[in-house]
This record gives sequence, C-alpha cells and structure tokens, in this order.
Amino acid sequence: MINNKKILLSSLLAIFCFVSLSVSAAPRAKPVIAIKKAKIGDGVSKYSRKYLNLGIIWAEMEAAIQKNRKFTLVSRKKDVLQDIREEQEFAKSDLTAGNAAAEGQIKNANFLILPTVQDFKFYRSSTPVPNLENKYVRRDSGMLEINAQVIDTATGGIKTTFYLKSSFATGKSIVNSKRGVPNSIHFTKMAKKVAAQMTDQLVDTVFPMRILNIQGKQVYINRGKDGGLKKGDILKVFRPGIELIDPDTGESLGSAETEIGQIKVTRINPKFTIAKIVKTIPDELVEKDDIVRAK
Repeated sequence: MINNKKILLSSLLAIFCFVSLSVSAAPRAKPVIAIKKAKIGDGVSKYSRKYLNLGIIWAEMEAAIQKNRKFTLVSRKKDVLQDIREEQEFAKSDLTAGNAAAEGQIKNANFLILPTVQDFKFYRSSTPVPNLENKYVRRDSGMLEINAQVIDTATGGIKTTFYLKSSFATGKSIVNSKRGVPNSIHFTKMAKKVAAQMTDQLVDTVFPMRILNIQGKQVYINRGKDGGLKKGDILKVFRPGIELIDPDTGESLGSAETEIGQIKVTRINPKFTIAKIVKTIPDELVEKDDIVRAK
C-alpha cells in the first residue's frame, strides 16, 4: 500500500512538473497588427498622383509585417473582410460541420498603422543630344516619403510615428523619344523599401534588441534575418536602470539607461544574431537582458 502511494505521488509530481514546464515554455501571444490604406497628403502634386499606387504600398506593408515572425497580421481590406463575413454567414448554415469561422471572432489589433504619403515624385527627364536629330539623353527618377502613425488601440494614443523614405535614379541613356514615364517596377521597389523600414522600426519599438545569452566574448541577440542587421554592424549595449515615471500623468517614460559597451555583428541566423564584444567600460560586463541599439 505504501509503495502504491509513493508511485501515485511520484506520478502526480511528474505530471505537475510537466504541466509547469509546458506552461512556462508556452510562447507569448504575438502583438496583432493592422494596417490601413495610406492617405495622400497635400504635398503630393496632382501630376504625381496619377502614378501613386496606394494598393501596392498597402500590399508591400502587409507582406513585410507578415514575413516578420514577431507579429500577427490582420487584414483591414474591405474585400477581405467581406469574404470573412460571407464565410461566417456560411458557418451558420446547415451545410457546415461547425468548424468554419465563427461570427464575432475576428481578432482586434493591438496596434493600428496609419500611413500618409507626404511626398511623391515619379518622372522622366530628357534633354536633346547636340547635333543629333531625334536623340535624347533620358533619366528616370522618383521619391516616396511616408509618415506612419502607430496607434495603441487599447488607449487610442499615438505610440510613435515612423518616417519612411525611398528614392531611385536610373543611369543616363540615349533614346529616340523623350516621352513616357518610368517603369512601374521602380515604384514597387520603393514601396518594398519603405515597408521594410516600417517593419524594422516597429520591431525596435515593440521589441527592443536584447542580449539573449553570452559565451565568453560572443553574445546572442534576439534579431534574425528579419531584423535589418548586417554583418560588421557595430551596436551599442545599454544597461537598463530604474523606471522613470512622469509625476504629472503617472505614465512610464521608460528606464534610465547606461551605455556599457559595444558589440560587432559576426553572423546572422534566421532567428537570432551572433556578435562579438569589442568594447566595455571599466568594471562592467555585458549581461543577459542588456539592451542593444544601433549606433
């Protein structure tokens, strides 16, 4: 009987430990992000608006967020929401087994991104070639500038505003006509660049870079190939201090930070980055959970 009780207690203890480990190892819920279609600011000329494709900007921003492993993306496109609504209506019919999308189960976003195109240029310049009839020196150029507000949907407050900018200029070429506009592929490339900038800045805002682990002079950072880092980058390491509270509002203003050293990126893996400690201040060592920022 005593042996049976010991076996039972051992089994219960094992189950408790397994459950505890499973709970502690469970991944945290990812922040939910929604992006609204960009608006056009007053700085964009009527001529340029003809070549401003807001749909491409929207698609590239959503693709950049979706590619990043730290967020869950929910769509705010009307056609997508309508398709979801139709599926929910279908779920209530007698034709389903009850596994379709349930009404009222669409996730709310934690952060809403509101982009505004502040400036946009997309043009072709041509100048006649001296002494050659119907020959022109042509060059295509463009610029895309976006301000993106990040709204905390729990409070309605503006968490931050991102400044995003990309441009291009082709080499000069001799052509037979001065007409036409730049190839649309240049616009798509600019949209991809501003979308990547937005995602990198969003990650840095919501998830500051931190030291995950240390082995001698080698440190591991919570950024991978989606973090915007490059081999050879020099990064600063900060030690977080006491939390600073605004005495008037009670709002947390972050924590006081002390720079304690620098590290150099040596290898970028899909989900984390390896760096080498290259500098520390006297009597300080780089530790786990220290904050890492670009110089």
